[in-house]
Amino acid sequence: MQTPFDPQRLLQIHHSALSARALSSAFELDIFSPLSKGRKSAEEVAAVSGASARGVRMLLDGIAALAVIEKKDGRYGLLPGSARYLLPSSPDYIGAVLAGGQLWQSWGGLSEAVRSGRPALAVDKKERAESFFPLLIRTLHALNREPARRLAIALGAGTIHKGMRVLDLACGSAVWSLAIAEADREARVVAQDFPGVLEETRAYVAREGCAGRFDYLPGDLNEVSFGREKFDLTLLGNIVHSLGEGPARSLFARLHPALRPQGRLAIIDFIPDEDRTGPPAPVLFALNMLLQTEEGDSFTLSQYRAWLEDAGFEGIETAEIGEQGGMASPAIIARKG
Repeated sequence: MQTPFDPQRLLQIHHSALSARALSSAFELDIFSPLSKGRKSAEEVAAVSGASARGVRMLLDGIAALAVIEKKDGRYGLLPGSARYLLPSSPDYIGAVLAGGQLWQSWGGLSEAVRSGRPALAVDKKERAESFFPLLIRTLHALNREPARRLAIALGAGTIHKGMRVLDLACGSAVWSLAIAEADREARVVAQDFPGVLEETRAYVAREGCAGRFDYLPGDLNEVSFGREKFDLTLLGNIVHSLGEGPARSLFARLHPALRPQGRLAIIDFIPDEDRTGPPAPVLFALNMLLQTEEGDSFTLSQYRAWLEDAGFEGIETAEIGEQGGMASPAIIARKG
């Protein structure tokens, strides 16, 4: 028997935005830094942040209710191990993009984007990409470090395959190729992205002690030349969703000759079920692509498989690498035919 429709569920979905907005405000007001120095009252945090004691108390209570911080005897504190992700002074800080208003500005234009089919605030072009992605990659680097290490293991980096020549496209912080370089000390990487983003990439690579093994290819990935039979592995980490079907097909076709015989292409992305009814996160992520790109979307495994085979790839398989930003999707690995 089918479960009766529950209208309360609609309000629950709507109220889920309250949690997200409260977290964004907590990062924006940096309420976590005062807490890192010991348990504080709402009045003490308000004095540091320059906000009202009433408002800070309500915000701290909300964040504590979400189990992001602790509250005990009317005083607030950080959870064990959370400081590295919550404090702006930490290299693993994840609040850089969450504190900004761009996400809310984009999603506020969803109805119009659905009507027009056009992005509310496109970030896939050079000018806006070079201002948006340096913020985003700081968050993604911390979140994707462990999935990247699991991918390196799945690819046999440093064990089955040593001395690989790697192309990391739309590399951002180079989190995916840095994991390869960490596992395979003989690997060399060409990191590609817009020039303004590569300035940030260099800093991450230097921080990990890999500067001597990275080269850089500035430009638009739809336009730059990859050469012929230069690479053993190409990485596409969370970028195909912003391209759309036509550009993705074209990119796969251009990457095939750039790989050496038996070279591999690894795609990391958010993959919905074949009927696009779940999981919710990758299905809803497609709306984010509507808001931020001209042609982007979430693509199914069968779509990727068809496009890769059309480009000449074979041996297509998947590897479980855990969650990325709360979304569990396998990596797709294809071999040059």
